[in-house]
Amino acid sequence: MSSLLRLSLLVPLLLLAAACSTRPSTSAILASTTPPSDVRPGPLTPDSLVGVAPEALTARLGVPSFKRTEPGAQVWQYGGEGCSLFIYFYKNAGGALTSAYVDARRSAGGSADASACLAAVTAKRNTPTS
Repeated sequence: MSSLLRLSLLVPLLLLAAACSTRPSTSAILASTTPPSDVRPGPLTPDSLVGVAPEALTARLGVPSFKRTEPGAQVWQYGGEGCSLFIYFYKNAGGALTSAYVDARRSAGGSADASACLAAVTAKRNTPTS
């Protein structure tokens, strides 16, 4: 089977799988007028951090290491061992800030695995200080 034929069969399957994702789209998150006041129960994952109010993230992760505020948006940064976790907030239809995207970057530059970075952030924040 030629590579082009395989690719033409694979692309529709990938698009179908992407459409079945359980994670709501950014536009659906921002169309909401009231973000949830708590992170979903269960294990903490990058997806569980999306679609919630800033207070919910502060309750789970603490105060961010850095905050950048722009008109209608905020970016929060949490430092982990060797990485930084970024959470992007945008105003929703009701005017409340709602987390819409999570990204992770290596301290040395380049992208990082968001799940691994989140684990590093929570490990660093749960380390006793005395």
